Amino acid sequence: MRRFVPIALAALLLIGLAAPVAAAKPEVFPNEPIAQTFDVECGFDVELQDYFAKGDQRLFTPNKDGSQRFHSNGGFRSILTSADSGKTIDVSYFGHIKLTFNADGTIWVKQSQEALWWFTDAADAGMFGLTPGVYIFSGKVEVLTDGNFVAIAPASMKNVTVRDLCAELAP
Repeated sequence: MRRFVPIALAALLLIGLAAPVAAAKPEVFPNEPIAQTFDVECGFDVELQDYFAKGDQRLFTPNKDGSQRFHSNGGFRSILTSADSGKTIDVSYFGHIKLTFNADGTIWVKQSQEALWWFTDAADAGMFGLTPGVYIFSGKVEVLTDGNFVAIAPASMKNVTVRDLCAELAP
């Protein structure tokens, strides 16, 4: 399963809390860390702490077709640590994500600038021409996913560079 962190996690939390209200008013992420451990195909577990340096999020009123849009701009800092070796890397990035939650349960994901992407499934990572792992994508990415953010079809990637964080965390 693919996860791009922290924007998608924040979006899911925000939508879960705000969907009944469906406010288009911007929400600001608190600068409180999100800490998680992921078992990824780096060959070791990766611990993650995310900090929201600054963010602007908008959840829009549902459309007549039942879809709902979420937009997020933000600066982020992530600290990733190999659970095996203790090796740590600290990355900062700025990105823009547009999510469209469709009535059929699919999600259009559109990224520009930078985002942290997490792949644990080989077929999902293959839709991006990658293997499972942790990456920072810089550039424009568009992909249609299922409700769990797993790619349904190959991603469209324009002017994208990929930074392999598993390789940087490897002993």
